[in-house]
Amino acid sequence: MRTFIAVDVPDNVKIAVDEYLASIRGDMDKNIKWVNRENMHFTIKFLGEIRKSELSAIKECVEQTARDFDPFQIELSGFGVFPSESNPRIFWIGTGIGGDTLLDIYQDMETTLENCGYDRDSKTFSPHLTIGRVKKYKKAIFPERIVDFPDTAFEARGLSIIKSTLTPEGPIYEKIFHAPFEQDKVEVKTVSVENENNIYDMVEKA
Repeated sequence: MRTFIAVDVPDNVKIAVDEYLASIRGDMDKNIKWVNRENMHFTIKFLGEIRKSELSAIKECVEQTARDFDPFQIELSGFGVFPSESNPRIFWIGTGIGGDTLLDIYQDMETTLENCGYDRDSKTFSPHLTIGRVKKYKKAIFPERIVDFPDTAFEARGLSIIKSTLTPEGPIYEKIFHAPFEQDKVEVKTVSVENENNIYDMVEKA
């Protein structure tokens, strides 16, 4: 299975991004293939081809990392390209609030997977939402000016393992596992003086 680990984007945000893309497509190069709304996500770790026998261990790793974090806000903001405006290959929307937390999650995930025998990424992690790619064997011209995506925030609630099936029409993504963010917390229980007195009275009367 060709798989990756990601943070989901809610439907209302996907719709907002889709509307934004519709507004800028006319100014963009025709050699750009835009990401379908249902495929939008924040990639944390691309695993590539894995065996089904590996899935159980990977699920445990994802659960372990998810337990280290609370749900948090991600703010989508701006517009950019990789690797450069002179040679654009990937088009993305960046992050404001929440970008540092995504980086922390990535680093935690890398360490957890490394302990399970998986290699660390050689590339630097840069939190972003991919919205388009230049078609294979094609080039694209980046326009002199493009309107930035308006700041839009949402709550990130967990990590998902996504199965990616490549087809001539584009990839088909299927969520095969989800682990909610639920940072372990120690509950401190206090007993009021009034309750202690009540307990004492009950013992005395017994």
